[in-house]
Amino acid sequence: MEVMKRFWVVTMGLCVVLYSCGDDDNDLPSFDERQTEAIEELIDELTEPVNGWRLDYQPTPDAGLFFILLDFDDNGQVTVRSDLADNDGQFFEQTIPYRVDNALGLELILETYAVFHYMFEQDRSTFGAEFEFIFQEQSGSNLVFESKSDISNRTQLVFIPAAPDAEASFSRELAENLNVYEGVTPQIFGGDPPIQHLVLNDQNISVFWSIDISKRVIEVDIAGEGTTVEEISGNPSNVAINHTTGYTLLDGKLILMEPFSFTVGSGQITISELTLTDFSMTGPSLCALDMESTPVYDGQAGGAGSLTVFKTLFDSNGQGFQPMEDSNYGVNVIFIFNEEARSLAEEGSIQENFPNAVQFVLNYGLDSAGLPANAVGLVTEDESGNQKTYLREFEPTTTIGNKVQITLTNDFYYSETPEPGEEESLIQITDEIFGNGEMYTYDVPSNTLTVFRLFNPCNRYEVFLVQ
Repeated sequence: MEVMKRFWVVTMGLCVVLYSCGDDDNDLPSFDERQTEAIEELIDELTEPVNGWRLDYQPTPDAGLFFILLDFDDNGQVTVRSDLADNDGQFFEQTIPYRVDNALGLELILETYAVFHYMFEQDRSTFGAEFEFIFQEQSGSNLVFESKSDISNRTQLVFIPAAPDAEASFSRELAENLNVYEGVTPQIFGGDPPIQHLVLNDQNISVFWSIDISKRVIEVDIAGEGTTVEEISGNPSNVAINHTTGYTLLDGKLILMEPFSFTVGSGQITISELTLTDFSMTGPSLCALDMESTPVYDGQAGGAGSLTVFKTLFDSNGQGFQPMEDSNYGVNVIFIFNEEARSLAEEGSIQENFPNAVQFVLNYGLDSAGLPANAVGLVTEDESGNQKTYLREFEPTTTIGNKVQITLTNDFYYSETPEPGEEESLIQITDEIFGNGEMYTYDVPSNTLTVFRLFNPCNRYEVFLVQ
Protein backbone atom coordinates (compact mmCIF):
# COMPACT_ATOMS: atom_id res chain seq x y z
CA MET A 1 0.00 0.00 0.00
CA GLU A 2 2.88 2.34 0.84
CA VAL A 3 4.49 1.58 -2.54
CA MET A 4 1.25 2.44 -4.37
CA LYS A 5 1.04 5.67 -2.42
CA ARG A 6 4.59 6.67 -3.37
CA PHE A 7 3.90 5.82 -7.03
CA TRP A 8 0.78 8.01 -6.97
CA VAL A 9 2.71 10.95 -5.50
CA VAL A 10 5.52 10.65 -8.08
CA THR A 11 3.04 10.32 -10.93
CA MET A 12 1.07 13.33 -9.83
CA GLY A 13 4.29 15.31 -9.39
CA LEU A 14 5.43 14.40 -12.87
CA CYS A 15 2.05 15.46 -14.29
CA VAL A 16 2.35 18.79 -12.50
CA VAL A 17 5.86 19.29 -13.90
CA LEU A 18 4.77 18.41 -17.42
CA TYR A 19 1.70 20.61 -17.18
CA SER A 20 3.81 23.47 -15.86
CA CYS A 21 6.34 23.03 -18.65
CA GLY A 22 3.59 23.15 -21.16
CA ASP A 23 2.34 26.43 -19.72
CA ASP A 24 5.90 27.89 -19.70
CA ASP A 25 6.38 27.02 -23.37
CA ASN A 26 3.47 29.23 -24.22
CA ASP A 27 5.18 32.11 -22.37
CA LEU A 28 8.68 31.72 -23.88
CA PRO A 29 9.90 34.59 -26.13
CA SER A 30 10.19 33.79 -29.83
CA PHE A 31 13.51 33.05 -31.52
CA ASP A 32 13.61 36.54 -33.02
CA GLU A 33 12.95 38.06 -29.60
CA ARG A 34 15.71 36.00 -27.97
CA GLN A 35 18.10 36.94 -30.79
CA THR A 36 17.30 40.63 -30.42
CA GLU A 37 17.80 40.39 -26.67
CA ALA A 38 21.23 38.72 -27.10
CA ILE A 39 22.33 41.41 -29.56
CA GLU A 40 21.21 44.17 -27.21
CA GLU A 41 23.01 42.57 -24.27
CA LEU A 42 26.30 42.41 -26.22
CA ILE A 43 25.90 46.04 -27.30
CA ASP A 44 25.32 46.96 -23.64
CA GLU A 45 28.56 45.14 -22.73
CA LEU A 46 30.50 46.84 -25.53
CA THR A 47 29.37 50.32 -24.53
CA GLU A 48 29.71 49.85 -20.76
CA PRO A 49 33.43 50.67 -20.07
CA VAL A 50 33.89 54.37 -19.45
CA ASN A 51 37.29 54.40 -21.18
CA GLY A 52 36.47 51.85 -23.88
CA TRP A 53 38.46 48.70 -24.55
CA ARG A 54 42.13 47.89 -24.94
CA LEU A 55 43.14 45.31 -27.54
CA ASP A 56 46.67 43.95 -27.93
CA TYR A 57 45.99 42.75 -31.44
CA GLN A 58 47.99 39.88 -32.95
CA PRO A 59 46.52 39.08 -36.40
CA THR A 60 48.39 35.75 -36.66
CA PRO A 61 50.58 33.71 -34.30
CA ASP A 62 53.60 34.74 -36.38
CA ALA A 63 52.94 38.48 -36.16
CA GLY A 64 53.77 41.05 -33.52
CA LEU A 65 51.28 43.10 -31.50
CA PHE A 66 49.37 46.24 -32.46
CA PHE A 67 48.07 48.43 -29.64
CA ILE A 68 44.44 49.39 -30.32
CA LEU A 69 41.75 51.19 -28.30
CA LEU A 70 38.05 50.75 -29.11
CA ASP A 71 35.28 53.02 -27.81
CA PHE A 72 31.75 51.90 -28.73
CA ASP A 73 28.60 54.01 -28.39
CA ASP A 74 24.97 52.91 -28.47
CA ASN A 75 24.33 54.72 -31.77
CA GLY A 76 26.26 52.13 -33.77
CA GLN A 77 29.56 54.04 -33.91
CA VAL A 78 32.98 52.93 -32.68
CA THR A 79 36.09 55.09 -32.41
CA VAL A 80 39.18 53.05 -33.27
CA ARG A 81 42.59 54.34 -32.16
CA SER A 82 45.75 52.52 -33.20
CA ASP A 83 49.53 52.87 -33.40
CA LEU A 84 49.71 51.93 -37.09
CA ALA A 85 51.54 54.81 -38.80
CA ASP A 86 50.87 53.86 -42.43
CA ASN A 87 49.12 56.23 -44.85
CA ASP A 88 50.41 59.32 -43.04
CA GLY A 89 48.66 58.46 -39.79
CA GLN A 90 45.25 57.75 -41.32
CA PHE A 91 44.67 54.94 -38.84
CA PHE A 92 45.63 56.76 -35.67
CA GLU A 93 41.97 57.59 -35.03
CA GLN A 94 38.82 56.79 -36.98
CA THR A 95 35.14 56.68 -36.11
CA ILE A 96 33.21 54.10 -38.14
CA PRO A 97 29.90 52.26 -37.91
CA TYR A 98 29.65 48.84 -36.34
CA ARG A 99 26.86 46.33 -35.89
CA VAL A 100 26.20 43.22 -33.85
CA ASP A 101 24.55 40.43 -35.81
CA ASN A 102 23.59 36.81 -35.18
CA ALA A 103 24.61 34.38 -37.91
CA LEU A 104 27.23 31.81 -36.90
CA GLY A 105 26.73 33.23 -33.42
CA LEU A 106 26.84 36.71 -32.03
CA GLU A 107 29.06 38.65 -34.43
CA LEU A 108 30.73 42.04 -34.10
CA ILE A 109 31.21 43.55 -37.57
CA LEU A 110 33.21 46.71 -38.31
CA GLU A 111 31.39 47.99 -41.35
CA THR A 112 33.59 50.55 -43.07
CA TYR A 113 37.26 50.87 -43.88
CA ALA A 114 39.61 51.28 -40.93
CA VAL A 115 42.83 49.87 -39.51
CA PHE A 116 41.53 46.28 -39.35
CA HIS A 117 40.48 46.34 -43.01
CA TYR A 118 43.84 47.84 -44.00
CA MET A 119 45.75 45.08 -42.27
CA PHE A 120 43.45 42.50 -43.82
CA GLU A 121 44.59 43.71 -47.27
CA GLN A 122 48.31 43.31 -46.59
CA ASP A 123 50.26 40.68 -48.53
CA ARG A 124 47.44 40.52 -51.06
CA SER A 125 44.94 39.81 -48.30
CA THR A 126 46.98 36.89 -46.93
CA PHE A 127 48.29 38.58 -43.77
CA GLY A 128 45.51 37.09 -41.64
CA ALA A 129 43.95 40.22 -40.14
CA GLU A 130 40.16 40.44 -39.71
CA PHE A 131 37.27 42.84 -39.19
CA GLU A 132 34.46 40.42 -38.32
CA PHE A 133 34.56 38.80 -34.88
CA ILE A 134 32.47 36.04 -33.32
CA PHE A 135 31.66 36.55 -29.64
CA GLN A 136 32.82 33.63 -27.48
CA GLU A 137 32.38 34.51 -23.83
CA GLN A 138 32.68 37.04 -21.07
CA SER A 139 35.71 36.22 -18.95
CA GLY A 140 35.59 38.31 -15.80
CA SER A 141 35.46 41.88 -17.04
CA ASN A 142 36.92 40.94 -20.45
CA LEU A 143 35.09 40.06 -23.65
CA VAL A 144 36.54 37.26 -25.75
CA PHE A 145 36.03 37.11 -29.54
CA GLU A 146 37.39 34.93 -32.34
CA SER A 147 38.06 35.77 -35.95
CA LYS A 148 35.28 34.88 -38.36
CA SER A 149 37.54 34.90 -41.44
CA ASP A 150 40.10 32.34 -40.21
CA ILE A 151 39.30 28.83 -41.43
CA SER A 152 41.51 27.20 -38.80
CA ASN A 153 43.60 28.41 -35.85
CA ARG A 154 41.18 31.27 -35.33
CA THR A 155 42.66 34.45 -33.95
CA GLN A 156 41.44 35.15 -30.41
CA LEU A 157 40.81 38.76 -29.48
CA VAL A 158 40.49 39.75 -25.84
CA PHE A 159 38.83 43.10 -25.16
CA ILE A 160 40.13 44.44 -21.84
CA PRO A 161 38.55 47.50 -20.19
CA ALA A 162 40.97 50.35 -20.88
CA ALA A 163 42.59 52.36 -18.13
CA PRO A 164 41.95 56.13 -18.01
CA ASP A 165 45.51 56.84 -19.20
CA ALA A 166 45.68 54.04 -21.80
CA GLU A 167 46.09 56.46 -24.69
CA ALA A 168 49.38 57.68 -23.22
CA SER A 169 50.94 54.31 -24.11
CA PHE A 170 50.66 54.96 -27.85
CA SER A 171 54.08 55.24 -29.50
CA ARG A 172 52.98 56.76 -32.77
CA GLU A 173 56.04 58.92 -33.35
CA LEU A 174 58.21 55.84 -32.92
CA ALA A 175 56.03 53.96 -35.42
CA GLU A 176 56.30 56.82 -37.93
CA ASN A 177 60.07 56.97 -37.61
CA LEU A 178 60.49 53.23 -38.00
CA ASN A 179 58.56 53.44 -41.28
CA VAL A 180 61.31 55.69 -42.63
CA TYR A 181 63.74 52.76 -42.44
CA GLU A 182 61.85 50.97 -45.21
CA GLY A 183 63.17 53.26 -47.95
CA VAL A 184 65.53 51.61 -50.44
CA THR A 185 65.24 47.83 -50.30
CA PRO A 186 64.98 45.02 -52.88
CA GLN A 187 61.42 44.86 -54.13
CA ILE A 188 60.89 41.75 -56.26
CA PHE A 189 58.44 39.23 -54.74
CA GLY A 190 56.75 41.91 -52.66
CA GLY A 191 59.78 43.69 -51.26
CA ASP A 192 62.22 42.78 -48.53
CA PRO A 193 62.04 44.00 -44.92
CA PRO A 194 64.60 46.72 -44.17
CA ILE A 195 67.77 45.73 -42.35
CA GLN A 196 68.91 47.64 -39.28
CA HIS A 197 72.43 47.88 -37.89
CA LEU A 198 72.34 48.19 -34.10
CA VAL A 199 75.54 49.55 -32.58
CA LEU A 200 75.90 48.88 -28.85
CA ASN A 201 78.19 51.82 -28.23
CA ASP A 202 79.37 50.89 -24.74
CA GLN A 203 80.45 47.39 -25.82
CA ASN A 204 81.74 48.16 -29.35
CA ILE A 205 79.40 45.46 -30.65
CA SER A 206 77.08 45.37 -33.66
CA VAL A 207 73.85 43.45 -34.14
CA PHE A 208 72.12 43.10 -37.50
CA TRP A 209 68.44 42.29 -37.91
CA SER A 210 65.72 42.65 -40.51
CA ILE A 211 62.53 44.30 -39.32
CA ASP A 212 59.20 43.59 -41.02
CA ILE A 213 57.37 46.74 -40.05
CA SER A 214 54.00 45.74 -41.53
CA LYS A 215 53.89 42.45 -39.58
CA ARG A 216 55.99 43.64 -36.62
CA VAL A 217 58.43 40.75 -36.84
CA ILE A 218 62.20 40.89 -36.36
CA GLU A 219 64.66 38.30 -37.66
CA VAL A 220 68.02 38.63 -35.90
CA ASP A 221 70.98 37.79 -38.14
CA ILE A 222 74.38 38.06 -36.45
CA ALA A 223 76.33 39.94 -33.80
CA GLY A 224 80.01 40.75 -33.75
CA GLU A 225 82.74 43.01 -32.45
CA GLY A 226 83.06 46.36 -34.21
CA THR A 227 80.84 49.17 -35.32
CA THR A 228 81.18 48.98 -39.13
CA VAL A 229 80.36 46.38 -41.75
CA GLU A 230 84.03 46.28 -42.72
CA GLU A 231 84.96 45.27 -39.15
CA ILE A 232 82.20 42.68 -38.92
CA SER A 233 82.70 41.16 -42.37
CA GLY A 234 84.43 37.80 -42.08
CA ASN A 235 85.30 38.33 -38.41
CA PRO A 236 85.72 34.89 -36.79
CA SER A 237 84.27 36.23 -33.53
CA ASN A 238 80.87 36.81 -35.16
CA VAL A 239 77.94 34.97 -33.62
CA ALA A 240 75.07 33.67 -35.73
CA ILE A 241 71.89 34.32 -33.74
CA ASN A 242 69.08 33.34 -36.16
CA HIS A 243 66.29 34.39 -33.81
CA THR A 244 62.78 35.42 -34.89
CA THR A 245 60.40 37.35 -32.66
CA GLY A 246 57.37 39.57 -32.86
CA TYR A 247 57.49 43.00 -31.28
CA THR A 248 55.17 45.71 -30.04
CA LEU A 249 55.47 49.48 -29.56
CA LEU A 250 54.48 50.78 -26.12
CA ASP A 251 55.46 53.78 -24.00
CA GLY A 252 58.16 54.85 -26.45
CA LYS A 253 59.78 51.42 -26.53
CA LEU A 254 60.20 48.67 -29.07
CA ILE A 255 59.53 45.57 -26.97
CA LEU A 256 60.51 42.10 -28.16
CA MET A 257 57.95 39.42 -27.46
CA GLU A 258 60.79 36.88 -27.23
CA PRO A 259 64.09 38.43 -26.05
CA PHE A 260 67.39 36.94 -27.19
CA SER A 261 70.86 36.58 -25.70
CA PHE A 262 74.32 36.13 -27.19
CA THR A 263 77.93 36.15 -26.09
CA VAL A 264 80.50 38.26 -27.91
CA GLY A 265 83.80 39.14 -26.30
CA SER A 266 83.83 38.77 -22.55
CA GLY A 267 80.18 38.68 -21.56
CA GLN A 268 76.62 37.72 -22.37
CA ILE A 269 74.24 40.37 -23.68
CA THR A 270 70.46 40.15 -23.57
CA ILE A 271 68.23 42.37 -25.67
CA SER A 272 64.57 42.53 -24.67
CA GLU A 273 63.60 46.10 -25.57
CA LEU A 274 64.89 49.30 -27.13
CA THR A 275 64.10 52.74 -25.77
CA LEU A 276 64.45 54.93 -28.86
CA THR A 277 64.51 58.65 -28.16
CA ASP A 278 66.46 60.77 -30.66
CA PHE A 279 65.63 60.40 -34.36
CA SER A 280 67.43 62.13 -37.22
CA MET A 281 68.16 61.80 -40.93
CA THR A 282 71.91 61.93 -40.56
CA GLY A 283 72.93 58.43 -41.58
CA PRO A 284 75.20 57.69 -44.56
CA SER A 285 73.73 57.28 -48.02
CA LEU A 286 73.30 53.73 -49.32
CA CYS A 287 74.36 54.86 -52.79
CA ALA A 288 77.74 56.41 -53.50
CA LEU A 289 76.28 58.45 -56.36
CA ASP A 290 73.98 60.58 -54.24
CA MET A 291 73.97 62.31 -50.88
CA GLU A 292 70.60 61.04 -49.73
CA SER A 293 70.80 60.60 -45.97
CA THR A 294 69.35 57.67 -44.07
CA PRO A 295 67.55 57.39 -40.70
CA VAL A 296 69.39 57.14 -37.39
CA TYR A 297 67.84 56.43 -33.98
CA ASP A 298 69.67 56.86 -30.66
CA GLY A 299 68.56 55.41 -27.37
CA GLN A 300 69.14 52.62 -24.88
CA ALA A 301 69.13 48.85 -25.27
CA GLY A 302 68.03 47.95 -21.75
CA GLY A 303 70.95 46.61 -19.77
CA ALA A 304 73.18 46.74 -22.87
CA GLY A 305 73.53 50.52 -22.58
CA SER A 306 73.75 53.20 -25.24
CA LEU A 307 72.42 52.28 -28.68
CA THR A 308 72.44 53.69 -32.22
CA VAL A 309 70.29 52.18 -34.98
CA PHE A 310 71.34 52.68 -38.61
CA LYS A 311 69.84 51.51 -41.87
CA THR A 312 72.03 49.07 -43.78
CA LEU A 313 71.99 46.65 -46.70
CA PHE A 314 74.26 44.13 -44.97
CA ASP A 315 73.08 40.52 -44.80
CA SER A 316 75.44 37.78 -43.68
CA ASN A 317 73.77 35.21 -45.95
CA GLY A 318 74.83 37.22 -48.98
CA GLN A 319 78.50 36.69 -48.13
CA GLY A 320 78.31 33.35 -49.93
CA PHE A 321 78.55 35.16 -53.26
CA GLN A 322 82.24 34.60 -53.94
CA PRO A 323 84.52 34.10 -56.96
CA MET A 324 84.13 30.77 -58.76
CA GLU A 325 87.05 29.39 -60.76
CA ASP A 326 85.28 26.42 -62.33
CA SER A 327 82.07 27.97 -63.67
CA ASN A 328 80.18 31.21 -64.03
CA TYR A 329 76.96 32.56 -62.58
CA GLY A 330 74.01 32.59 -64.94
CA VAL A 331 70.25 32.89 -65.22
CA ASN A 332 67.44 33.03 -67.74
CA VAL A 333 67.56 36.56 -69.14
CA ILE A 334 64.01 37.25 -67.95
CA PHE A 335 65.30 37.62 -64.36
CA ILE A 336 66.81 41.09 -64.83
CA PHE A 337 64.49 43.75 -63.36
CA ASN A 338 64.38 47.55 -63.37
CA GLU A 339 63.24 49.85 -60.55
CA GLU A 340 59.59 49.19 -61.44
CA ALA A 341 60.10 45.42 -61.10
CA ARG A 342 59.75 44.96 -64.87
CA SER A 343 61.95 42.50 -66.74
CA LEU A 344 64.40 44.13 -69.16
CA ALA A 345 63.94 41.11 -71.42
CA GLU A 346 60.20 41.67 -71.73
CA GLU A 347 59.85 45.43 -72.13
CA GLY A 348 63.23 47.03 -71.51
CA SER A 349 66.61 47.57 -73.08
CA ILE A 350 67.43 43.86 -73.48
CA GLN A 351 64.20 43.24 -75.37
CA GLU A 352 64.85 46.28 -77.56
CA ASN A 353 68.50 45.52 -78.38
CA PHE A 354 68.85 41.76 -78.02
CA PRO A 355 65.34 40.31 -78.45
CA ASN A 356 66.76 36.80 -78.94
CA ALA A 357 68.80 36.88 -75.70
CA VAL A 358 68.27 33.74 -73.62
CA GLN A 359 70.79 33.98 -70.78
CA PHE A 360 72.50 36.53 -68.57
CA VAL A 361 75.98 35.45 -67.41
CA LEU A 362 78.57 36.76 -64.96
CA ASN A 363 82.14 35.47 -64.70
CA TYR A 364 83.59 36.14 -61.27
CA GLY A 365 87.15 34.86 -60.90
CA LEU A 366 86.65 32.30 -63.69
CA ASP A 367 89.77 30.29 -64.58
CA SER A 368 89.06 29.14 -68.13
CA ALA A 369 91.31 29.44 -71.18
CA GLY A 370 90.13 32.01 -73.66
CA LEU A 371 87.42 33.51 -71.45
CA PRO A 372 87.75 36.68 -69.32
CA ALA A 373 87.99 36.01 -65.58
CA ASN A 374 85.63 38.85 -64.67
CA ALA A 375 82.95 39.77 -67.16
CA VAL A 376 79.22 40.18 -67.54
CA GLY A 377 76.89 39.94 -70.51
CA LEU A 378 74.38 38.01 -72.60
CA VAL A 379 73.97 34.82 -74.57
CA THR A 380 71.68 34.95 -77.60
CA GLU A 381 70.17 32.10 -79.60
CA ASP A 382 68.75 32.16 -83.12
CA GLU A 383 65.96 30.04 -84.56
CA SER A 384 68.41 27.27 -85.45
CA GLY A 385 69.74 27.05 -81.91
CA ASN A 386 73.04 28.77 -82.68
CA GLN A 387 74.30 30.76 -79.70
CA LYS A 388 76.47 33.87 -79.42
CA THR A 389 78.13 35.27 -76.31
CA TYR A 390 78.59 38.99 -75.65
CA LEU A 391 80.68 39.88 -72.57
CA ARG A 392 81.96 43.12 -71.09
CA GLU A 393 84.83 42.83 -68.63
CA PHE A 394 85.04 44.40 -65.16
CA GLU A 395 88.00 45.00 -62.89
CA PRO A 396 89.01 42.30 -60.40
CA THR A 397 87.18 42.86 -57.14
CA THR A 398 86.50 41.37 -53.75
CA THR A 399 83.29 41.02 -51.78
CA ILE A 400 83.14 43.07 -48.57
CA GLY A 401 80.36 41.71 -46.45
CA ASN A 402 77.69 41.21 -49.09
CA LYS A 403 78.79 44.14 -51.27
CA VAL A 404 80.64 43.52 -54.53
CA GLN A 405 82.06 46.30 -56.72
CA ILE A 406 81.47 45.82 -60.46
CA THR A 407 83.69 48.42 -62.16
CA LEU A 408 83.10 47.93 -65.89
CA THR A 409 85.88 48.41 -68.44
CA ASN A 410 85.85 48.89 -72.20
CA ASP A 411 87.32 45.47 -72.89
CA PHE A 412 84.99 42.94 -74.49
CA TYR A 413 84.75 39.27 -75.40
CA TYR A 414 82.62 37.97 -78.28
CA SER A 415 82.24 34.39 -79.41
CA GLU A 416 81.65 35.84 -82.90
CA THR A 417 82.25 39.24 -84.43
CA PRO A 418 79.34 41.44 -83.29
CA GLU A 419 76.97 43.14 -85.70
CA PRO A 420 77.18 46.93 -86.05
CA GLY A 421 75.73 48.63 -82.99
CA GLU A 422 75.74 45.52 -80.80
CA GLU A 423 78.76 46.59 -78.76
CA GLU A 424 77.15 49.97 -78.08
CA SER A 425 73.98 48.18 -77.04
CA LEU A 426 75.93 45.94 -74.66
CA ILE A 427 77.54 49.02 -73.12
CA GLN A 428 74.14 50.66 -72.70
CA ILE A 429 72.60 47.62 -71.02
CA THR A 430 75.47 46.91 -68.63
CA ASP A 431 75.78 50.59 -67.67
CA GLU A 432 72.05 50.66 -67.03
CA ILE A 433 72.11 47.61 -64.75
CA PHE A 434 75.28 48.24 -62.79
CA GLY A 435 75.42 52.03 -62.66
CA ASN A 436 78.23 52.96 -60.30
CA GLY A 437 78.91 49.26 -59.74
CA GLU A 438 78.02 48.80 -56.06
CA MET A 439 75.88 45.68 -55.90
CA TYR A 440 74.61 44.03 -52.73
CA THR A 441 74.19 40.26 -52.81
CA TYR A 442 71.49 38.27 -51.05
CA ASP A 443 70.95 34.53 -50.77
CA VAL A 444 67.54 33.54 -52.16
CA PRO A 445 66.08 30.48 -50.36
CA SER A 446 65.77 27.50 -52.69
CA ASN A 447 65.41 23.78 -52.08
CA THR A 448 67.43 22.70 -55.11
CA LEU A 449 69.62 25.57 -56.33
CA THR A 450 71.98 28.18 -54.94
CA VAL A 451 70.46 31.46 -56.05
CA PHE A 452 71.74 34.97 -55.38
CA ARG A 453 70.10 38.33 -55.91
CA LEU A 454 72.24 41.33 -56.84
CA PHE A 455 70.69 44.65 -55.86
CA ASN A 456 71.81 48.09 -57.00
CA PRO A 457 70.68 50.65 -54.38
CA CYS A 458 71.31 53.59 -56.72
CA ASN A 459 68.73 52.58 -59.35
CA ARG A 460 66.97 49.66 -57.56
CA TYR A 461 67.76 47.23 -60.37
CA GLU A 462 67.85 43.55 -59.41
CA VAL A 463 69.59 40.57 -61.00
CA PHE A 464 69.01 36.95 -60.02
CA LEU A 465 71.91 34.55 -60.57
CA VAL A 466 72.22 30.79 -60.18
CA GLN A 467 75.54 29.40 -58.98
